[in-house]
Amino acid sequence: MKNVLSMTSIVAERTMQQVLMVCILIILGAFPAFAETDGAIPPTVITAQDVQPKRETQAGSSVDLNKAYFMGYVTDFKDIVTSPVRWETSDWLTAAVVTGIGVGLYQNDTKIQKWVLDHKTSTTNKIGDDVTYLGSGILTIPVVGGLYLYGHFAGDGKATETALLSVESFIMTGVFVQALKRTTGRHRPYTGDPYNTWDGPTLSSSKDSFPSGHASSAFAVATVIAEEYDNYIVPPLAYTVAAITALNRVSHNAHWSSDIFIGSAIGYFTGKAIVASHAGGRQSRVSFAPMIDDAGGLGMVVTYKF
Repeated sequence: MKNVLSMTSIVAERTMQQVLMVCILIILGAFPAFAETDGAIPPTVITAQDVQPKRETQAGSSVDLNKAYFMGYVTDFKDIVTSPVRWETSDWLTAAVVTGIGVGLYQNDTKIQKWVLDHKTSTTNKIGDDVTYLGSGILTIPVVGGLYLYGHFAGDGKATETALLSVESFIMTGVFVQALKRTTGRHRPYTGDPYNTWDGPTLSSSKDSFPSGHASSAFAVATVIAEEYDNYIVPPLAYTVAAITALNRVSHNAHWSSDIFIGSAIGYFTGKAIVASHAGGRQSRVSFAPMIDDAGGLGMVVTYKF
């Protein structure tokens, strides 16, 4: 019997390693979409984006509620899940860092859970519950819907774009998270089962701990808002709400620390990728632009975006 339990534990550990790698592919599949290039284009080259006007549907917006917006769901989903094949060295380094943090938290999930439960108070619970309610889907959808209506009738393109991209990020993140929840079957901490208990495919709500849906949703929306309104107030406020929402799930013994970390990362990177994919409107994969080299020669640059 002991040998069977030992083998089960080993299989669970190996399964966790595989699950984490799958998560990294999902999380960081979005990363190259917003990574900056390392000076690959000389400053003397005039690109197509420099000479083509930004496609706008409203003042300050490149996104509107139309067929192109919904088609963008398909394009963005494909770009995110296939982008690992286009990773560069920096992307793999980022994947290694996220993996390392995820594995480190996983190995200390029990200790972290005990510390959090031992140090929580009625005050921290009240604050956490209030913020979680604000950052949950119960209020997220009405608030985002109100933001869209305001932007639409007031002609505020930034508000309209923020609302629509927030919805896309929320939905896209939910697809990734639910797929992982239903295929991994990690037991929630309140069940009293060990942190490394994984059952595989399941529909049970007590076995869908990994990753955290609250954390992923909160960061999915917070990231879009922070990217769209990049100032000294909005990003810190948005990320604070998302972080408290995520941490509150550990305080309520609903998730392990590694659950909220991976969930938060999925929401964050997905939101980043979606905002980047719509920046300036979608451009044709093939573009032509004039080029002036350092010697004053003229030429033509043909660019194809893979």
